[in-house]
Amino acid sequence: MDNAFFLERMRRAIMPSTGCTEPVAIALNTATARGNAVGELRCLTITLDNYLYKNAMGVGIPGADERGVALCAAMGVTAGDAGAQMRVLDHVTPQALAQAKAMVADGRVIVRTREDVHGLLVESVLETDEDTVRVLTLGAHTNIVRVDHAPFEPYVERDGDDAQSDDPIRACRLSEMVAFANTVPIGELAFLQEGIDMNLAVAQEGLKFGLGRAVHTLVEQGAIGDSPVSRAEELCAAASYARMSGVSMPVMTATGSGNQGITLLLTIEGVAQALHIDPKKKLRAAALANMVNIYVKTFTGTLSAVCACGVASGLGASVGVVYMLGGGEQQMLFAMQNILGSICGMICDGAKEGCANKVQLSSGLAVKSAFLAMNGMNVRGGDGIVGNELYSLFENLGHLVREGMENTNSVIVEIMSKGSSCRSLA
Repeated sequence: MDNAFFLERMRRAIMPSTGCTEPVAIALNTATARGNAVGELRCLTITLDNYLYKNAMGVGIPGADERGVALCAAMGVTAGDAGAQMRVLDHVTPQALAQAKAMVADGRVIVRTREDVHGLLVESVLETDEDTVRVLTLGAHTNIVRVDHAPFEPYVERDGDDAQSDDPIRACRLSEMVAFANTVPIGELAFLQEGIDMNLAVAQEGLKFGLGRAVHTLVEQGAIGDSPVSRAEELCAAASYARMSGVSMPVMTATGSGNQGITLLLTIEGVAQALHIDPKKKLRAAALANMVNIYVKTFTGTLSAVCACGVASGLGASVGVVYMLGGGEQQMLFAMQNILGSICGMICDGAKEGCANKVQLSSGLAVKSAFLAMNGMNVRGGDGIVGNELYSLFENLGHLVREGMENTNSVIVEIMSKGSSCRSLA
């Protein structure tokens, strides 16, 4: 694979988003429906796959003081700018929020879930006194594949994330990704620095409250030392907590997730700050980390029952840290084995402030795994599900996620729904 292939894949996987990407995907879909419908709104029905539903249930929504799937769907209608893509909720007015709350209170928003689909699904049907519009999002948060007016024709549902088995990136070797990081013109990676700066701004906001402030206080008190590990953890925890709380600031996402973008970029940035890494080498490390993350996600899917901040973006960041430390492919493989041998079982139980703890854990482990790898320490291949080389590492992980945890997500949603105030019809 040449540099153009890697750059195109990386640019496609990275984009700014204001708010958690699951409620944002819902708002983008319903904003598109509203933009294509004429007449006065009567009812909105939204249907989601169980994974996306889980991540939208309890997370903060930009511009809102309440939470829930029905509310973010309604906000897409009353406040959404579909042309802004993942920044669809950048400009929520008090009037628009009040209108969205009224829609929910009046019972005009119906939420349904489906367990019989593979991969990301958002389907909205917006009814007015003159029109009925259906909008379908499949596979990725911004991938709106159909906008139809009634009467609707049936659509053929694709296999979803499992179809990524034929993705050409799976044929890539780690050596090719490293060669890309080494040779890509540095000017082509300027957008990565823009992403780092964007996520740093959110981290600075997050240091004022919640987990970010708490971690910073622990560093100041000496409870945890000031080190490359704690620097990465502090930045990642602060940015994630602020984002999950609903702060109306954009973050640079990776493979459809803001927390994955935070974990990737701010882990690299934290280590670079602590060790005074050359800025060009930092960006090359970030490029390598992103490509590893993209590679991993073709095995696990866009959404799953495991926390991708650990096994995908944290793992990718660990490879990037090894790169900054001057390590080679063997040390990079060791770092990946250390990650998968440690937290491959960390579940994803929906988006919420507690995700910041997982982001902090993933970031810190990424740095420690890299340093352990540089000292020749690794979880050996054949130890549990840990593979011996790049492909087997993630084929094993993907098999665990797809087949071994098929029912796990449904159980997680069942548990979460007991304490949820979301208006839903299963």
